[in-house]
Amino acid sequence: MLTSAGNHYGKSVIMKSLYYTLGAEVYFPQPIKSLNYMTILSFMLDGKNYIVGRLNNSFVLFENGKFVKKYNSVSEFGDTLSDIFNFCIELVGKDEDGTIVKCPPAFFYLPYYIDQENGWSINSYSFDRMTQFDLPQRKDSYFFHLGVLDSDYVEQNKNQKANSKKIAKLSKENEKYKTVIETLKMGLDDTQMAFDTTDLEIAITSRKAEINITLKEIAKYRKELVEAEDSYQRLINEKEVLAKYIKRKDVTPTTTTEVVECPRCGLFFEQSLAEKLERTYLLESLNDDYTRITAEIDKFEKKIKKLKEKYEQHQRKLKDYESSLSSEQDLYDTYLKAKTTRKLLDDYRKKIQENAETIEVLNENNKNIRELLRVYHQSRTSANDIYLSNLNNKFGLLDIPSEQVPKESEPGSSIEASGAYGPRCKVAQVLSFLETQKSLSDTIITFPVVIDSPNVLEQDKEHLGSVLKTLLTWDKTDNQIIVASIEGKDIAEQLPDVKVIKLDNKVNHIMSKEEYNKLEKEIDTIVTSF
Repeated sequence: MLTSAGNHYGKSVIMKSLYYTLGAEVYFPQPIKSLNYMTILSFMLDGKNYIVGRLNNSFVLFENGKFVKKYNSVSEFGDTLSDIFNFCIELVGKDEDGTIVKCPPAFFYLPYYIDQENGWSINSYSFDRMTQFDLPQRKDSYFFHLGVLDSDYVEQNKNQKANSKKIAKLSKENEKYKTVIETLKMGLDDTQMAFDTTDLEIAITSRKAEINITLKEIAKYRKELVEAEDSYQRLINEKEVLAKYIKRKDVTPTTTTEVVECPRCGLFFEQSLAEKLERTYLLESLNDDYTRITAEIDKFEKKIKKLKEKYEQHQRKLKDYESSLSSEQDLYDTYLKAKTTRKLLDDYRKKIQENAETIEVLNENNKNIRELLRVYHQSRTSANDIYLSNLNNKFGLLDIPSEQVPKESEPGSSIEASGAYGPRCKVAQVLSFLETQKSLSDTIITFPVVIDSPNVLEQDKEHLGSVLKTLLTWDKTDNQIIVASIEGKDIAEQLPDVKVIKLDNKVNHIMSKEEYNKLEKEIDTIVTSF
């Protein structure tokens, strides 16, 4: 029993540090959390003396005075503890795949620790950071301690749940396929499968080739038509210019008037005859050009008309081809749609058959798994019956009325009880679990029971004394029991084989200077190992 004259002497810090040093996460108060504190714990197991030091999330381990190893994480240290304790708990995590993982060390000590702040409430646990597993999984861990469940149970249980989940998924998938099949069948006309697809494909290919030829012809006629219309327009313009000059009859010579010298008399005369001749010549030339251009215009008009007729003829031909191709393509697409629908129906029916076969296999697997799990469930039920019998006895021992507690319960379950009955129920649960564990298996490791301040919810002196006396005189199992309490020192001192440790250090100091000096060498060895 750990006691002191008042509060803040370090009782709870010491109690919390016991399993904290062995890898559990506990609820330290904020003033302690703010410190860079190191804890050291020594314990005996199978004749070997172990010393563990913890600094934040780093650990050092000594065995019989020899340094073993430094560990840089809780999980790494947990693997070594699992080997030392020859004990392992595996549970299914909360991730989507339901991965089976090794539990952290806190699950080794879960049934053996009641924390001052959180351990006495109904729906909470004494250790922190345990919600990586849901409540049913955490309750399963108690049955690992009883030797009822093991890793194979977890594996088989996970497989059964995975199979059931897959069966539900495949069954839902098959229902969807069946609905789609009925819908497709309603829109499928068997006559759509009667086409000669070879002829259709040939016709479509031929029509596409004819369309390409026609498009080339249209392009050629379009080019020729544009060129003819350009030439036609140019001739029209030239004709208009000629017509204007011919109508005016004032054609101006292209050269200046020449002066001619008479060879007989030596006089000079203007060449008036030459001017008249040139005017007449130019007028005739214009008339000839006018006549020629008019003839060419007529020729181009006929050519343009012919090109337009051919262009429009090929346009109509292209339209007919495209219409024909569209009709043939529609027929072909209808066939492809029907063919695709048939293929979908065949694929869905095949998938339904495959899913049905898979479901049959999964159901058979689950049948075998249920048979394996049935043995575990029977063992669990049997163990729980023993636990309930022990629990009811402890209720009577601790003066807890039967109407205050449920008729059914399991290790790790919450028990709602009014007032001061609640803490007594917690104690009854712990002791009943120890007794059940002892009766079922004495090969699985057990740990010391650590109970911090049972004087909660105003226990009266009579019942507090009853609780403390029950704990300190416990002889049903070999578990070491460590209790921290301000009250009850006089009771503990009167009981045989109870070691009372009274903290008489200064307030907010765990050790006195003299105590530290005695342990300084050991502390220095631990410190230098980090």
